[in-house]
Amino acid sequence: MLEKKPIEKNFKSNIIKIHIFSFILGIHTVRAVYIPYMTIWGGLSFFQIMLLQSYFTAMIVLLEIPSGAIADFLGRKTALVLSALSVSFAAFSYSIVPNFFLFILAETFWAFGVALMSGTNQAFLFLSLKSYGEEENLSKILGRATTMRLIALTISAPIGSLIAEFISLQFTMTCLGFIYIGAFVFALTFREPKLATNNDYKQENYFSIIKSGFKELKQNRILRTLALDWIPIDALIMFLFWTHQVYFQVMNIPIFFLGFIAALMNITQAIFMNLIPKLLKKSKNKKRFIIIVNLTDGIVYLLLGITTIIPLGLALVLLLVSFGYTRFLIFVDGINNQIDSENRATVLSTINMFGSLIRAILYPFIGILVEINVLMVFIIIGTLILFFTLFTRSKSEYL
Repeated sequence: MLEKKPIEKNFKSNIIKIHIFSFILGIHTVRAVYIPYMTIWGGLSFFQIMLLQSYFTAMIVLLEIPSGAIADFLGRKTALVLSALSVSFAAFSYSIVPNFFLFILAETFWAFGVALMSGTNQAFLFLSLKSYGEEENLSKILGRATTMRLIALTISAPIGSLIAEFISLQFTMTCLGFIYIGAFVFALTFREPKLATNNDYKQENYFSIIKSGFKELKQNRILRTLALDWIPIDALIMFLFWTHQVYFQVMNIPIFFLGFIAALMNITQAIFMNLIPKLLKKSKNKKRFIIIVNLTDGIVYLLLGITTIIPLGLALVLLLVSFGYTRFLIFVDGINNQIDSENRATVLSTINMFGSLIRAILYPFIGILVEINVLMVFIIIGTLILFFTLFTRSKSEYL
């Protein structure tokens, strides 16, 4: 018993550290001015930006399962450390000179970093919480970690606008590279949870670990249902990230103010990141809760497609952030409860891979349509969300 206490304390410290890690990664000096950065400094059209993102997400499709297997095979800490290092390489590569092929190299580093992070952070938190019997608090901890990231995003968004306005757009990306180096150094302080099954899965064949992610998803009907209800609509909702700056530029909002709008979006997301789990817990019919959220997101997208009034457009974007960006929290507990395999990171990465695949296919089409009319894109996305809502199959007991 005397040997167990320090182990539990060490694993509990991972929870505090993941909050700090999330905060560092959230200090993003480019996010609020990304479209101007790519179009003005990078010299790209929106279609070229979407081609880069299609390549990025296609690389994630290729790297999601191997990266999840790396996390299961070498450890979640190692995966998180490599993730931070990889995205720092990406940011520095992006800020050298405006060159499309150099941007492709940067997106490759970024895809590897994101793929390593995808699923791994949840598995790392779950195992850390399980070491002292609080794994049922996963969604709450994830919400708090995301809130820390959003606080950092909120603080850094206006700073990014100020850097772009008074120094240069290029320097916003250089700053980001140094920030990610800080995240890499901090990730070295994590402690890998040493559960009883760790030695077993480290001895498995690498490819058998990869195969297990597909096998569990194929055999578990409830897990499959939750993933199908979660991923397609989430993929559509997240196109707001790429289109909202174009939308505000259509309404002639100066670049300087984009950082402050991004900060407002982040504050809204932080509030609802903590509110959604509470509303879900109080809901007597969780399936109805999902449908209401889906309908809200779909209708808001349709309204954006017919609105060019700045106050109303901003209010609709914030509403979509509230119930769209936080929608994944509805599914996170149900999905994790369905995964009884030790290869948790691999299974979660398998699910995320399908979302990446959807985006990789749609990005070029979104790029073409946005160059024609961004309002038309909103109407199409809203219609698709309402269509997919008709096929919601998740039951309350699954969540």
